[in-house]
Amino acid sequence: MSLGKLVKFIRGHIGLLNRIRAASQGTDNFIWVHSASYGEFEEVRPIIRIIRNTHPEVRILATFFSPSGYEFFKDSGIADRVFYLPLATRRNARRFLDYVQPSKVIISISDYWPAYLRELRRRRIDTYLTSARFEPSMFYFKPLGFAYRNLFRTCFRTIFVRDAVSMDLIRTIVSEDKLVLAGDPRMDNVLNLAETVWSDDFIDKWTSGKKVFVAGSVLSGDDYRVIADLVNSHPEDKFLLVPHEVDDGSIKSLCNMIRCRVALYSRSAEVDTGNIPVMIVDTVGLLSRLYRYGFAAYIGGGFEKSGPHSVVEPAVYGIPVSFGPNTGSYYHCRFLMDCGAGTMIKDCDSLCRWYGRVMSDDGYRTESGTAARNYCLQGRGVAEFIAGRIMS
Repeated sequence: MSLGKLVKFIRGHIGLLNRIRAASQGTDNFIWVHSASYGEFEEVRPIIRIIRNTHPEVRILATFFSPSGYEFFKDSGIADRVFYLPLATRRNARRFLDYVQPSKVIISISDYWPAYLRELRRRRIDTYLTSARFEPSMFYFKPLGFAYRNLFRTCFRTIFVRDAVSMDLIRTIVSEDKLVLAGDPRMDNVLNLAETVWSDDFIDKWTSGKKVFVAGSVLSGDDYRVIADLVNSHPEDKFLLVPHEVDDGSIKSLCNMIRCRVALYSRSAEVDTGNIPVMIVDTVGLLSRLYRYGFAAYIGGGFEKSGPHSVVEPAVYGIPVSFGPNTGSYYHCRFLMDCGAGTMIKDCDSLCRWYGRVMSDDGYRTESGTAARNYCLQGRGVAEFIAGRIMS
């Protein structure tokens, strides 16, 4: 966590439980939804939207561990109340649940805290885990992970698992009647976004109506290196770069690696960007929509242990996608590669070769993009299915 985020985190926890108590008084029928951060909430967001549309009497209280999620969604209107999650002590868990008194709890992906889970179990509150994914290396499957294994067995009413590999792992410790192989609810979210009319005046002016190459969620390190090498090798082309971290240090580091002219999105109104080949988006919350400006995309994170960020966000727009080599158990990467829509990048040279093919081979670009779009369409309806099971 960067220093700026840490400061926001600390400030956000000052008087937190008192603010939660005040905001919850006189309101009942809360469903509590918890996510670690922005990306995890994006996966549960379509489920929330369906629940609110079909059950208007329900109130949604969303909590986040990370500032990136809380700061972006606190005023978004996607939930009735938005807070940081109080630190996970037994006393805080009891106070939080006393104040909120949720009728149901939804946890997205993996941010589960024993103190809260045990208190939810004690109060017999139905708790659901959505978009669950597991890897053999996780602590829960090691000999010392017995306490967590017991929480999985006893604290969740239903675990909605995202992929078959995760399903095979979790069924070794949780009874079959609590498990549902549901798929990825984020598909509904990205499909809705792609089918919603949207544009950005600054990007429209910069692109002049032409498609550009988009690099999204790129991280400092190998992502910066391969992208900078690609940009420097093609100074005549246009590149839309969206770093994962947008603090001044990260943005400056990326700018220093690029040898051609760069425009910052936050300052687009101050300069004529038309002839500038590189636009760096130094703000958060736009990436999933910005992919529509691309003819192809590179998704960052694939050189890190955690793996690539969302590859379906660009794929849904019907464009070829690429990502680094550490895909782990991220099954979207595997399936996109299998259907010819995704390409694994190992180094600067392989990214440049793939970029050259995407630029020069119209047939490949069209076929790969069509396969990407069709793959996403196959996942429609997951959020509706999960929402229906939770509210039944």
